[in-house]
Amino acid sequence: MAATLISGLSGFVVMLLAVRALGSSGYAVFGVFWSSLFLIVGILFGIQQETTRATAVETELRAVAESGKTAPPVRRRPRRSLWVFAALVAAGVVAVVLVSGIWWAPATLGAEHAGLVLQVAIGAGANVFVATLSGVFAGAHRWRHLAAVIGLDGIFRFAAVVGAVLVGGDLQELAWAVILPFPLSLAVVVLASPRTTMSISWTSLGFGRLLVNSGHTVIAATAMALIVNGFPMVLAFFGHPEQQDELGSLILAITFTRAPVLVPLFALQSYLITRFTTSPLSPWRLIGQTFAVIGIAMATLGGATALWGRVAFDWISRGDFLLSSAALVPLVVSSGVIGALCVTGAALVARGQHREYAAGWIVAAVVSIVVLFIPLSLETRAALALSTGPLVGLTVQCGFLRRRLRTEGKLADRPGTDSQSGR
Repeated sequence: MAATLISGLSGFVVMLLAVRALGSSGYAVFGVFWSSLFLIVGILFGIQQETTRATAVETELRAVAESGKTAPPVRRRPRRSLWVFAALVAAGVVAVVLVSGIWWAPATLGAEHAGLVLQVAIGAGANVFVATLSGVFAGAHRWRHLAAVIGLDGIFRFAAVVGAVLVGGDLQELAWAVILPFPLSLAVVVLASPRTTMSISWTSLGFGRLLVNSGHTVIAATAMALIVNGFPMVLAFFGHPEQQDELGSLILAITFTRAPVLVPLFALQSYLITRFTTSPLSPWRLIGQTFAVIGIAMATLGGATALWGRVAFDWISRGDFLLSSAALVPLVVSSGVIGALCVTGAALVARGQHREYAAGWIVAAVVSIVVLFIPLSLETRAALALSTGPLVGLTVQCGFLRRRLRTEGKLADRPGTDSQSGR
């Protein structure tokens, strides 16, 4: 959790440095670049989840073999290097980003800065290795290695961006500074313990099966990333060239108003899943308690934003901020709805309802994008999209959870039936 918080706070500070160095207009481009890159990073989290699962299976089998216990007979399969798997996927990702960038880069980054697609592609390719090896470390229970990759990534990014700002770097230099930590943080950890890393970076699954399995988790990760990481990029499609200053202010506001709620909640996802797993028969109490904390946080942050939000953002942007406090408060509230969706999602994952979890995020993403087509001001559409979509997704997930609990309750009433397994 500490490493995740370090990484989140690093991104927060990087955004602060970028807007003060570039102004609202320049930050609009930087914010879309950041959003594009981390949209792909969010999608690639699906690969991390699958390599975690695959490595956990290999680790368990190895532990059984080393303990001398008799394992169920299985047909021996050739072991394949996950480094090779990462290299193949990375090559595909880089190619897809570069080719698709011909369409989306001029529309979102602007024709003048469309070349930033190169840094997006290289950064995304490097992150494939980070996602794959992070999954390996998690699956092999090498938590210190995983924490080191996450923490060093944030520290290196902070240092690189500070250095770029101090030497007066432009958008290109800042973009290189953002992607450099991906390979650097992983290289430091691997070089610090090469034998350990290489010994666990194998799987008996075929690469095709790994890709298919990853695809299931990538769908849900994509929907989540569109709302959380990639929303500024999506928003840029609906902005006009003359709205660069307004778009920059809006992206800045979305980033900073959501961070106080979403950074801690994403850091606590594993904790919440564990809590829901250990008390599976009463999830509503924990959901209610967490919702209450989110509600108190929303009331506090919303009030503070109404009173001092405009002043704070004027200071952050050096007087280059265009939105009113009245436009900021709905963005704060929307972060609470997204946070609530994270909570119900954790409850579903804990009960093995992965499809229902994905469905909630997919519905939320689709509704959010549809709302952006409503002919209103850009700031109004953004607030409505970030609130309405997650609220509908939250309703969907709660409905799935309620139906599952009713089914389990009926099964529990049958003599000799296990409510968890349905037997």
